[in-house]
Amino acid sequence: MSLAYTADGRVTNLKITKVDIAAAEGQFLLPIIGEELYKSLMQGNYPTLLQEYVAPQVAAWTRYIVEPIMVERCGYESSAAYNEVRKVIYRRLRGIARNLSRQLSNYLNAHCDEFPEYNPADNPLNHCSIDGDVVQIF
Repeated sequence: MSLAYTADGRVTNLKITKVDIAAAEGQFLLPIIGEELYKSLMQGNYPTLLQEYVAPQVAAWTRYIVEPIMVERCGYESSAAYNEVRKVIYRRLRGIARNLSRQLSNYLNAHCDEFPEYNPADNPLNHCSIDGDVVQIF
């Protein structure tokens, strides 16, 4: 989680649970890479893919998932002004995470011969795009 939060901040990896990470993986990583490639990564295969593309993507989506509940977990005081700032931060986090998902998907598609467990036809990012509130299916 050091990819998502700075070490000197009030949010540390102690505030991020394994359930948070599993939720990010299940919702945002597994649909892209599939179960077989995920299992292979968990067995220690493809360390470069894991470090350069998967870990940043999961960290970004984990932060996106936990950001709304960090106020309670970290003991921050909430206010109307702070809530407005949080909305902006939340949109920015979603944009960053979506860009990292796209980078992961593009890398896998460009190097699919290196990852026999990956099936580009199963990757939803190869079939649709969400830009703002517009969903494009192709």
